[in-house]
Amino acid sequence: MAKITGIDVSEWQKSIDWAAVKSQIDFAILREGYRKATDKYFFRNVEGCKNNQVPIHGVYHFLYALNNQDVIAEAESCLANIEKAGLPKTIYVWADFEYDTVSNAAKKGVNLGPNECNLFTQTFCDFFKKRGYNTGIYTNGDYYTNWYRQDVLNKYPLWLADYTGEPDYPCLYQQYTSSGRIAGIQGNVDMNYYYGEKEETNVAEDLWSKTAELMAAESGYLEKASESNLDSKTGNAGYGNYTKYARDVNAWGQPGCQGQPWCAVYQFWICVKIFGLSKALEIMGGGFYNCNSIKNHAKSKGTWHSEPKLGALVIFRNGAHIGRVTKVTSTQIYTNEGNTSKGGLNNVEANGGCVADKVYTRNYSGIDGYVWIDYTDSSEAVVRDYLQLGDTGPEVKVMQQNLIALGFDVGAFGADGSFGQDTQAAVKQAQKKYGLTVDGFYGPDTKSKIEAAVKEQQAGKDFLCVGDQGGQVKELQSNLIYLGYDCGASGADGDFGADTEAAVKAFQKACGLDADSCAGPKTLAKIKAELFKQKNTQAGFQRFVGKVQKTCAVHEKAKKASPAITGYPKLSKGNLVDVLGRDGYEDNWYKVCVADQYIGYAWADSIKKV
Repeated sequence: MAKITGIDVSEWQKSIDWAAVKSQIDFAILREGYRKATDKYFFRNVEGCKNNQVPIHGVYHFLYALNNQDVIAEAESCLANIEKAGLPKTIYVWADFEYDTVSNAAKKGVNLGPNECNLFTQTFCDFFKKRGYNTGIYTNGDYYTNWYRQDVLNKYPLWLADYTGEPDYPCLYQQYTSSGRIAGIQGNVDMNYYYGEKEETNVAEDLWSKTAELMAAESGYLEKASESNLDSKTGNAGYGNYTKYARDVNAWGQPGCQGQPWCAVYQFWICVKIFGLSKALEIMGGGFYNCNSIKNHAKSKGTWHSEPKLGALVIFRNGAHIGRVTKVTSTQIYTNEGNTSKGGLNNVEANGGCVADKVYTRNYSGIDGYVWIDYTDSSEAVVRDYLQLGDTGPEVKVMQQNLIALGFDVGAFGADGSFGQDTQAAVKQAQKKYGLTVDGFYGPDTKSKIEAAVKEQQAGKDFLCVGDQGGQVKELQSNLIYLGYDCGASGADGDFGADTEAAVKAFQKACGLDADSCAGPKTLAKIKAELFKQKNTQAGFQRFVGKVQKTCAVHEKAKKASPAITGYPKLSKGNLVDVLGRDGYEDNWYKVCVADQYIGYAWADSIKKV
């Protein structure tokens, strides 16, 4: 088809009269920013385009990274601005690595070459590709020929700066001059040709954008005291668990569970509104009103994951509550939840009274896991079951820690969460040693063999100390954090450092154990017991130790007719017991934990707080 014409602009063009510009062009590409800084005119330009119906084909980000972790930080900053601007995922997000990237790094004593050019670009583009965005590479003939590898260029669409007639290489966009003149813009402006389909103007909303808009509209909805005024956002507010969501789900022939906790019903309602009933049932399963049923359904479908993803369902505290991820950063997740309340960081409210937006740390141990949802019809949304060169994140870091534990060298930066060439070489060495196909991909077979080797190496070791790394350390850190102990700024990173040592000592001291530098059998057992009690403590109840005043049975339920729990039928006078909550008729029963392993109910009058 015939090429169409557009411009790309930044703060260098200063204030633009978009009303004058719109009749002269077919599209615009906007600079979002550089480093972690936002282009001074980015949001103004977005608003100008939207107000004047100028199609925004994409944004570009100028990379000033010195290492791969910097790339991730820059990508997160870019994503935050795109989301704040309300741009759909159908835009292109362009990675711009060029001469100034290299010269700026050299001034700081860092030499960047083709290896970093390819790695940084892949990291940035894959960051957005995994989140459902179109993404590509902005470059010129010099970098195309002398810097970029062909496999990288083949992986993404190209925006080529070529000012000498037709483009020398296949590209989706061609920046054909830097000295264009457009009424409404002072001075020169970059001009571009687009060689795709004209109807792909990238202004249509994708499914995720619609989901985000729907959740934003529902935020602040208050549950009702009765079945009156269900459609009012704030009218007839009460704590009867009556909502429009349950009413609608009932009307769709599904169990809306009116009058019952509705966090899962709200998320199902969202899914139906976006995907339709059959797809919603495919995502959440027929038992969607129960969080553990959703979890089990996701596991059977292969959509259950330990890492967050934009738009995923997140399940908390052994199936006590559910929300939906609205934003992901390197340290936090943001959510939209029903049947909750507003609160501070890591505040899970499993039976509140409204729809609210929340925030949690990514390593918060109250998170069970995530149900990933595909918001596109593209095969790109299929989750890979392997790690490869250019990948980043916690899974890469755990892989590197395991490789290091087995004696393989992943490079000078160690377990930094970045799958670079040194890590790829270590994977290949491990594959060769263990008789696997040597391809450099960390797939299921390689992962299984590596983890088995680490487990065998650690067999017989019943303690963890400073310097240890891997999954066992990460589990220890996650448990300590859940119990309120600080393992340092990196959280549960799988690296037993000084901060983790301090957390272990603090726990040992609080529990009356001998404080040392290691987490041995007694400490690990005590952590397991405390974790068991903490997870079974009733929401909002202040756990305490009680002294038994008279011998009493411990029942399975908060009812006198309920049988005694198997294995621990009685509490004798003088026994100490952990009290985790109150329940039953007029709260006459205490929820108790005995022998650090049994949960049951005892008559409250029989136990006195110590």
